[in-house]
Amino acid sequence: MMDISDEKGKLDALKRELADNSDIVLSLLPLLKRLKEAGIIDLFADITKDYVPTDVEFLGHFFSSREFTYSILKSANLALSLLYALSDEKVSDTIKNVMFNLRGIIDGVSVSQTDNSPLSIVDLYRLSKDRNAAKGIRAYVAVMRSIGEIFERTGKECKGLD
Repeated sequence: MMDISDEKGKLDALKRELADNSDIVLSLLPLLKRLKEAGIIDLFADITKDYVPTDVEFLGHFFSSREFTYSILKSANLALSLLYALSDEKVSDTIKNVMFNLRGIIDGVSVSQTDNSPLSIVDLYRLSKDRNAAKGIRAYVAVMRSIGEIFERTGKECKGLD
């Protein structure tokens, strides 16, 4: 059994440590409060209740692993690039237009898949005379041209698609 004087000594040491590092503790409090309000602290508390100590050690190793950190950084980078792209009014309006009409696009794609006959030059010419098809073809070519220019300018390629 622990002596009461030992408990008091530990409490005094903890108070001194908190006082010496009060700037760190105070800077973390707003973050901890936001994590608590978002339910993240409760989530971690629930997770740790369901694991035995060896599993908690695994979680500690997992969350501090290079792979986990790398995947978080890649995801954050992707999220930032998406937010940046969506901050442009023209981009966000175009994406909203496509998303709100996605059902019609998918229906059109589904119908197009029922025709298995090959496209001839005459078929392509006929499509080019259809005003909506011509707009779609021009949009497709513009997207492909822009992607090609980006790859050429940045020297990057899509890897892992083989």
